[in-house]
Parts: sequence; structure tokens; C-alpha cells
Amino acid sequence: MQAHVSRRSLAVLAAGAAGLLAAACGPSAFLTAETPDQAVAAALQAVQTTPLQASFTGRLTLGTASLSGLPASIQTALGQVGSGGAATGQLKQESSTRRQLTASAGSSTLSLVEYDGHGYVRQDGGGYAEVSGTLPSGAGITSTDLATAVAALSFQDQGPATVSGVSTERYSASITVPSLEKLAQALGGRTTGSTQLAPVLAMLAPYVTGSGSVDLWLSTGDGSLVRGTLSGSLSVDVGAAASALAGLLAPSSGSASLPAGTLGVSLSLGLDVSDYGGSVTVTKPVATSTLPADGGWSGMMGMGSGASI
Repeated sequence: MQAHVSRRSLAVLAAGAAGLLAAACGPSAFLTAETPDQAVAAALQAVQTTPLQASFTGRLTLGTASLSGLPASIQTALGQVGSGGAATGQLKQESSTRRQLTASAGSSTLSLVEYDGHGYVRQDGGGYAEVSGTLPSGAGITSTDLATAVAALSFQDQGPATVSGVSTERYSASITVPSLEKLAQALGGRTTGSTQLAPVLAMLAPYVTGSGSVDLWLSTGDGSLVRGTLSGSLSVDVGAAASALAGLLAPSSGSASLPAGTLGVSLSLGLDVSDYGGSVTVTKPVATSTLPADGGWSGMMGMGSGASI
């Protein structure tokens, strides 16, 4: 007996086959249904509160040899940092209010714990000190500010890539002085410090050259963040900037000349996420001392001249 297949049945079968093919191949509908900026903003919003573990690396290099005539406070700060250095760390996040970050730089290790509004600090395996008072409440950057910041950088889809065995889609954005100005202006007064940052960037822009990039790899399965990197370098003509801004600044007490020279900065950061959405537990530390909320943080890593950070 010859089977009879109607046009409607064929349409249903075709739709089902197309659905299976879409599920099995290429970027998921979660990503392809969104613009790059929407996908990135959604991933960064979710990563603030989702249980996860992550490892990170960072390196900062400073070129200060040509600088002269700097105020004493700036000379002291640069002396502590030296020529920069490298750091590594691990992050455990149980929720938006329970996190543990352990960072190592040179011969020092610092552990920071946020637990239900309370902060704890431990250096080099010693006892934990509890930070006085409660930490600011909130779940990080709001979705509105995050979407605004991502749109100001304008991410582009760079295509598929496999990261640690995970199928991902890579999104990239270029970072330039104009894009940072645009970012500060877009955020306006909604984010702390952005009101002051925009005019400062506008004044310094003629004396700064450099560029950078941020790359994010998002899972094609659920759109979650799998890896992120940020790199960049810039050069600041301190002498030219000081001369141009001299009329706007009050002269330093006892200063015979304006600062001169060029400051060079190179930065690279990398983050790899694991156990996203898994079972992650952060344990509340037992504090043996108290740390003032407004002090004691600088120098906790034991940074001296030429030390790694």
C-alpha cells in the first residue's frame, strides 16, 4: 500500500528537522538571536551572581625612567609599584554575597572573603581580620549601566572557537582613548567616578597615545562566560600635559619646575571560568582581629621598589 503524505505533514517534518539541525550545529539560538552587545551584556550580568570558580592572571609594566619633577606623593606611589610585575589568583563565587578571592604576587598571598555583607582579609596564610562595618549592598553593576558600557565599546562577533573543550563564540572590542571618553560620557553620573572621569579624559586625550582590546568567549550552549582577556598599552606625555594644564593647577609648594618625561603603561589580564552554575561553597572565616574599613589596605602585599605586584 502506497503511503500518502500531505503537504502539511511534510512541512511539520521539515520544521522538526530544521530544529534538530539548529540544536546540533553552529552557535546556539541563544547567541544568534542577539546582537554581540546583547550577548556580552547578558553574559557579564549573569557572571556577577552565578556560582562559579575562575582563575586569573595579570601583568602590569610601568616605564618611569624618563619622569622627573613629580610631587613627592606620586614618587612614593610609583616607588612602591616599581616597574610592575605579575599576579595570579583564584575566585570562588557561591552567590552575589559570598565570594573568596586569593591572589599571589611575588612572595605574598592575599585572601579576600565577602560573606553576607561582611569582609575578611588574610595575608600570607595568617589569621583572618574582619573589616569593620558592613560592605555596600548590591549585586554589582546594574543591567542598565552594563548594557550602556558594552554598547559604548561596541563588540564585534569574531566567530566560533573551542576553549578548553567548550564550543564558544568570540566577541571583541577595541579600546582607545576616544572609546574610553565615550564610555565615561555614556555612563554619566550613574556610576561612581564617571562624572569626574569624562572631563579628565577629555583634558588628557591630546597627550595620551595607545590602544587595547577586550576579548570574551561565550558558550554556544548557554551564553555563559568561558574566558576573557584584556590587553593594552599607552604612553602619557607627562611633560606636555603638565605644561598645558599648568594654568589650571595650583603650583606645588616648593616646586621649582613642572613634571617632565613620559609614562609608559602596559597591562594584560586573563580570566578562565570553570564550574559555572555548579556547586560552589564559600566558608565564613573565623576572624582573629579587626581591620579599619578606611585604611590598612595599601602595602598589604608588601610591595617595595621593584617588587612584583
